Amino acid sequence: MASSRKREISEETRRRLVDAAFELASEGGSTAMSIQAVAERSQISRGSVAWHFGSKEGLLIAVVDNAFAWGIGFISNRLAEATHPGVEALIEANFALMAQPKSRIFSTILLEALANDSPIRTTYAARYVELRSTYARYLRSVAPQIGDVDAVAVALLGSTLGINIQYHLDPARVDRRSAVDALERVYAQALARRRATSS
Repeated sequence: MASSRKREISEETRRRLVDAAFELASEGGSTAMSIQAVAERSQISRGSVAWHFGSKEGLLIAVVDNAFAWGIGFISNRLAEATHPGVEALIEANFALMAQPKSRIFSTILLEALANDSPIRTTYAARYVELRSTYARYLRSVAPQIGDVDAVAVALLGSTLGINIQYHLDPARVDRRSAVDALERVYAQALARRRATSS
């Protein structure tokens, strides 16, 4: 009984630390999630970071895992609720995700993940594989005529990521909604052409 309670407290502490670090990284990248800032935001001692994660790098890896689990879950739930399944529904699910304040994390730590010596590169890349697989599975189920679904998943994910990055860099001049609508039109036209040539 006591060990069960101790485990619950440990899991709650770990969750609060990850949540605090996630918020800080979303706001300002990994540099904003110093151990001191995480301790203050979570109201948990600094020593708990080392105890649960070994280091700031270990905490950042946990944050990346948490961010992608949240993002993939969000998109999967939106797709399950879509009234008109199709490529447009996938683009809309991604648009809805990117409209969430927490989604900033994907762009705030992206450059760090791209560095060859980054401690999060391997984890970030592995989670992108999961995200692309989610896209590809959905596309296979709703648009089997696409052909090379894996390549389309890469292109679609890259397009939606690019829109989001441009929006965060220049929100005054980048209308994310218009860009998403244009992307949907491009994919709809491409699918219509493929249907026409295959019939």
